[in-house]
Amino acid sequence: MSKVVMISSDCHAGALPEGYKPYMDKRFHAAADAWWLEYAREMMKRMGTFFDQEAAAEFNSRSGEQGAGRMDPTSAQKAYEASDQELWDFLCDPDSMIAPRRGEYLPDVRLQELEDDGIAGEVIFPQMAPFGAGLMQYRHDVTREQSLAGNQAYNRWLAELCAQNPGRHAGVAIVNVDDIDVTVNEVREAHKMGLFGGVLLPTSTGDNPYYHHYRHYEPLWQVCEELNMPVHTHSGWSPDYGDVHCATPMFITEVDGYAQRPFHALLWSGVFERHPGIKLVFTEAGCGWILETLRKLRFKIDNPIFAHFTKDLSLTPEEYFQRNCYLGASFLPRHEVGFRHDIGVDKLMWGSDYPHMEGTWPNTLQELQTTFHDVDENEIRAMLGETAVDVFGFDRPLIEAAAARIGRDMAEIKQAPKAA
Repeated sequence: MSKVVMISSDCHAGALPEGYKPYMDKRFHAAADAWWLEYAREMMKRMGTFFDQEAAAEFNSRSGEQGAGRMDPTSAQKAYEASDQELWDFLCDPDSMIAPRRGEYLPDVRLQELEDDGIAGEVIFPQMAPFGAGLMQYRHDVTREQSLAGNQAYNRWLAELCAQNPGRHAGVAIVNVDDIDVTVNEVREAHKMGLFGGVLLPTSTGDNPYYHHYRHYEPLWQVCEELNMPVHTHSGWSPDYGDVHCATPMFITEVDGYAQRPFHALLWSGVFERHPGIKLVFTEAGCGWILETLRKLRFKIDNPIFAHFTKDLSLTPEEYFQRNCYLGASFLPRHEVGFRHDIGVDKLMWGSDYPHMEGTWPNTLQELQTTFHDVDENEIRAMLGETAVDVFGFDRPLIEAAAARIGRDMAEIKQAPKAA
């Protein structure tokens, strides 16, 4: 068909703080409220140090009225100094200046905004959830019990959001790794709830061993392979660089590397060897890095003095990558699409990063034209959606029907971008 099946391999969803309570045991409510207040005040203290305020205002002006604008530092200071009750009311008010955009938590608004962007299906990663559950797991001082409760609340909430539009949203479950038997059970529960997007590995493992520890993590790899649940890493975690002036640029510079690191762990510990069916997806962590990583690994493996490291590995790093790994190529920039033949076209899955400011929404068509206007049509289809259909097990007839109704024509995507 002339329409292109577009699946965003990188989107985000999350509720207002009050919205998680129906999915969490009441004994955690008071502690969760206290955590949200502390977290909000910490973020307000740092307001104005991440996104440039003019850039944020421009994003809000072009992304419609479906949610509040970003708070300016003056308003943040007032909220920081407010009473706990005033701040709590502010956090839970959908019209406040720091509330999520409505598409982040209202399924009908969400689907409409995705369809307006030409997107037939999506893979959903978390926003912030109770007790720091999600991308920033193990950055917060919470108990193991609270961490698990936050994860469970988010997963239950997400499953319900996804169920409002069956087959269109591949939710990614969040887990911690404090007790692997519990983790395995959480993966099974996520599968039962229909979160077919897979499982998000915490980028940090806290006080637990890292992912190269065979005995600790083997049950996790087994269940993910058994249930065909893709295993994800996603940039977002880094050490806390503190409040010094260069903390944010340090975070921006280094954050991708922490999400890339699990490749080394699963390779050297033989996970890819023992579990040929496991899928590992690196999202919003760049693309070109894998070429240099594979070059360095091959250099070491080819050195005879390191031969004992590979005695239990039957494939090369490149072969394991091609068999087991994919890149969630968020808002794939022009320079990175140039790596597609070296990486493998079928390894790249485009993502809009909806509804984040650094993503392509709501101007996805213009961004696609910039990146893909002179790329082969079959390659465009693969990177924009066809690969993701197979990796995540989307219902192809359902997704194709949606794309036929709301998708972009190939001719639109192939138009050369207008000169600036």
